Amino acid sequence: MLAIYLQQRFAELCPPEWRCRREVPLLAPALARELGYAPRADVLLERSDGTERLWIEFEVSRADPVANHAKFATAHLFEPQQPGDIFLAMVSPHVTRGRRNLASNMIALMRQVGMNAFQTVLVPNVAPDQVKRLNHLSMDALLREPFDAQLEIDRPMTIVHPVHESSSWNVYLSSDISDVLLNVAYWNTEMADPAVREMWSRRTVTYFIYDQRSSLFAPSKFCAYLTRSAAHKDSLPLRAVRRVPMYIEINRSGHIFDGGQAQTHLQQHLAMRPTESNDYQAVASAFAAWIPHYADAVAVHPQGPLFLVPPPWFV
Repeated sequence: MLAIYLQQRFAELCPPEWRCRREVPLLAPALARELGYAPRADVLLERSDGTERLWIEFEVSRADPVANHAKFATAHLFEPQQPGDIFLAMVSPHVTRGRRNLASNMIALMRQVGMNAFQTVLVPNVAPDQVKRLNHLSMDALLREPFDAQLEIDRPMTIVHPVHESSSWNVYLSSDISDVLLNVAYWNTEMADPAVREMWSRRTVTYFIYDQRSSLFAPSKFCAYLTRSAAHKDSLPLRAVRRVPMYIEINRSGHIFDGGQAQTHLQQHLAMRPTESNDYQAVASAFAAWIPHYADAVAVHPQGPLFLVPPPWFV
């Protein structure tokens, strides 16, 4: 029922210059009959001028959320995405970590076959058990819930459009919490290279992302952005791109990476949260053990560090 509710709310909140349709088939009927399956988008958002179509799937509680990714990817083999087409999976906290990550890695494969594809979170401020409860409510009951559907439609519009475009690389805001934490790992791994550390120089940092699983930190402004090849068909595998040198190179061309934009996105759209008073000390102790290894690269703001962590359901 939650997916139906979201379909209705997306239609009601459709941005200006866009139109919204529900349960839109991706394949021509004859081909769907031949294949024996017919992928449909929960929501299709289309620009009024026809230049862009955003095919959105709500993965509320599927045991196998990657199934829809596979349907759209294999459909692309027979009827390729058109210019301006974007696939977006929105995955709720009720989907377990392994299945969520499998779906996220499927997005990377979809890009490898030339698709413009993204994955992001769905209702990230709602705990898994509450997602299950909401999914079993009637439509009337859902309409009475204190539920900010506007955030759910704002998130896709934020992450699928680049904040900077060039002839070689486009810069996007991180689309998923897993992207943010991967950037934490990339920053720490790449900064072990003396040449990269020299390029980075020494920067004053206020906000840090903390990955509880690895006990690693990284500057939040770095973690809030992703780079992708401007030619989607030539997109490189995630681990083939050295993120820190690319960040430095792009930033030299102008003030593209914005700290305020990063904080708004991480907290409002991805539900990253400042550490609360009862767990701040534990995070601060982990930071005290981590920071000496990067004292030549990170100058902590005089007011002290501030930490952002994933929502509790993600850990």
